[in-house]
Amino acid sequence: MIILEGNITNKVINGKNGEFSVGNLTTEIGQFKIRNQLLDQFDEGEYRVRVSIRHLDLNSYMLKRNGITITEIEAHIDHIEVIDADIKMIESESVEPDASIEHEKTTRNPADPELEINADTDKSDETLEELTAESDQSELKKLFGILWPLGDVVQLDSTTPRTQFIRQKDYLKANGYKFHSPDQTWHR
Repeated sequence: MIILEGNITNKVINGKNGEFSVGNLTTEIGQFKIRNQLLDQFDEGEYRVRVSIRHLDLNSYMLKRNGITITEIEAHIDHIEVIDADIKMIESESVEPDASIEHEKTTRNPADPELEINADTDKSDETLEELTAESDQSELKKLFGILWPLGDVVQLDSTTPRTQFIRQKDYLKANGYKFHSPDQTWHR
């Protein structure tokens, strides 16, 4: 594991299963792509951060609409520490595959267990509006697990499957919680 300091430019993308984030990490040793659900809580913008990188992969994928192949170095991170919470807005439009669904990926090491994508789609068709409208406590208990009932401060578990993590974040936003990036908690 290595710890690097740099800037993450976080871009929020609307995919098949809702919004998700993709980051570009720029450090003194290079630029890396980050597709980690920890970023899904952050607003779009540029953050000064310190990250713990577990390992790096060389990934490539082909864009279906025009056949272009994209190759990039992806950093698999365990932790993000926000050094400067002053968000700098971003303007550029980037092309990214939908990280919230399974996509074909070619890597140097296809046997890497990190490349397996969790296919937790039990409730993927159920919308946030249905959860909110029903106010079904048992459904919210399933969504949040041990975090339910929610307090005034909530810290989401980044090991939760990504589709569930995004639904948790969307529920918090819809119910008046605000994300506090330095400590990565949600406050009511």
